[in-house]
Order: sequence, then structure tokens, then C-alpha cells
Amino acid sequence: MRPAFLGIIGCGAMGRLIARHVREQLPSYRLGGLFSRTTAHAEGLALELGDVPVLGLQQLIETCDLLVEATSAAAMPDIVRACLAAGKAVVPLSVGGFSLDPALLRDVEAARAAVHVPSGAIAGLDGIRAMREMGLDAVTLTTVKHPRSLGQMPPLSELIPPTAEEALIMSPEARLLFSGTAEEAIRRFPANVNVAVSLGLAGLGFSRTRVRLFADPCAAGTLHHISARAGDCTLETMTRPAPLPQNPRSSALAMYSVPALLRGLAANPKLAG
Repeated sequence: MRPAFLGIIGCGAMGRLIARHVREQLPSYRLGGLFSRTTAHAEGLALELGDVPVLGLQQLIETCDLLVEATSAAAMPDIVRACLAAGKAVVPLSVGGFSLDPALLRDVEAARAAVHVPSGAIAGLDGIRAMREMGLDAVTLTTVKHPRSLGQMPPLSELIPPTAEEALIMSPEARLLFSGTAEEAIRRFPANVNVAVSLGLAGLGFSRTRVRLFADPCAAGTLHHISARAGDCTLETMTRPAPLPQNPRSSALAMYSVPALLRGLAANPKLAG
């Protein structure tokens, strides 16, 4: 069985690392081409890889069996639609695109080609999906970040402290910046709660998934805590995703969730998650 031809759309830090990991660690795939709106990025990566062509977007989609999108939330919807129109499966890393373009989810659900959403910087989506089949009652994402990661915000002195239970996973100096639905959180903090998109897709949707975002001046990095309930069944997960050394604004766990998904697609037996 020949390796599947994989195309990389977006050749910034994330796209570059995914391409190198596929080349070095995933023999079930062969890099079929690269595309970037910044041509120099694609050409530089092609030079680094040695034998991978730089192609136009449509040519890349037509040439490859499977595409990985690593661009931006704004660019992602059009890229996903172009892949689906060509009948090609796609792995979108910029899942925030689902929140920017509400019609995209309907288009994906109606398509024949598959859209494989990686788990990103959180764990436990397999459990959330199982609980949805049971009858998922509630899902809450609590994210804790240092204030410098959150841009402009009110003074901490004007915000309320965490509850006693929440204080177990953050410092006493943490303050609640936002509490509401994932739909609202994604709109107000698009660069900080991308994981809420994946969680909403796996569980109750954007309007019924709760998000609480805390600013913690003592936080060493980002923390994501998920709690869910389906009847008497409960689930809790907590991740502290380290930043990528090559791009500190991006999560290493989010990047590696893409090759993990790709490995799972090619593996047998196939593990859920």
C-alpha cells in the first residue's frame, strides 16, 4: 500500500514543524507539496526538506490525498471549503475558523469528504463524546492565563476572585475575567480560547458549553481544566500545554496533536480520541 500524499497549507512555525515530523516520524505519509500565502516561507521549507514541491493552493489540493491546514482562523474556512469541493479530506489546525464562520459547520456536515479536527491543547474529548451519547448535562472549560497573554483588560482589583474549588488549580491572586458561553468567549477572546471550539464540537455545542477565563499574575503558563457531567458520570481533565520553543505564542501540545491524529488515521487498530 503506497503512502498517502499529504499537503501542508501554511508554512509558518506550526506548518514547518508538522511537515518535519511527518517526514521523520510518519512513514504512512509522503509529503506531496507545500503552499503558503507567504511564498518565501514555502520556498524556505521546501529547500529545507529537499524534494517537496511548492504548489498553488488548488494544485496542491488536487495532487494530495489529505491536507493539513496551518494558517489562521480567518483563512481556514475558505481553505476547508476548497478541500471539500475537491472531495479531499482535511485536518484544520485553526479550529477558531468554525466560530468566525457559523455556516462552515453546516457545510462540513453536508460534505462527503472528511474534516478531522485535532484535539489541540486539551485532553479528554473522547470521554466528552462518549458522555454525549449517554446524555451530556453540562460541560465547563476553565482557562487560566497570565495577564500579559490576555491583552487589554480591567485592573485585577476590579475583578472577582475564584471560588474555593477553583482556587485549588490557580493562585489566590487569580481573578475572573470572563464567564459565559463558549460562543461568547470565542467572539471576545479569539486568540485565547481556541480549545473551546473543539470542546463545543465534541460536546454540547458553542451555546451550551460554559467557559470561565481567569487572569492569574502567578501563572507560569496556560492551564485548561475541563469538567463534564452526564447523569452520575463525571469527567475532569487538566492540561498545562507548554509553548513551542520555535513560536512561544503557540502550544506544543496543539502542534503535536496533528501528527498524533495523522498516525491514528493510518494505524490499525484505530484508537478513539
